[in-house]
Amino acid sequence: MKVRLIPSKKIRKEFLLIYELEGAQKAIDFLAKYYKIKRMRIVLDGRTVARNYLAYYLENTAYFKNTSLKKRVVLHEFYHHLIHNNQILSKREEQEANDYARKMIK
Repeated sequence: MKVRLIPSKKIRKEFLLIYELEGAQKAIDFLAKYYKIKRMRIVLDGRTVARNYLAYYLENTAYFKNTSLKKRVVLHEFYHHLIHNNQILSKREEQEANDYARKMIK
């Protein structure tokens, strides 16, 4: 099931501004408030993330390697959070997460 999850251009610009000025956690909190879902915690802990991965999402927490805390990766993990909190099942979740991150940044 595909749901229209991309917010308006105004919200996307506000997210990018908050990300640049206040950091990833504040920007993700802004999106969580916009979508009316629980807050996603961002944790920098490379030991939790598998060797071939940039980040890992598990139950309202996204774990990142120090070098992978970038907008695209943060938005990708936030998409997993969004899907998890809305209880949407998808066979193409990874591809949809990549598309979501790409569309949010452009």
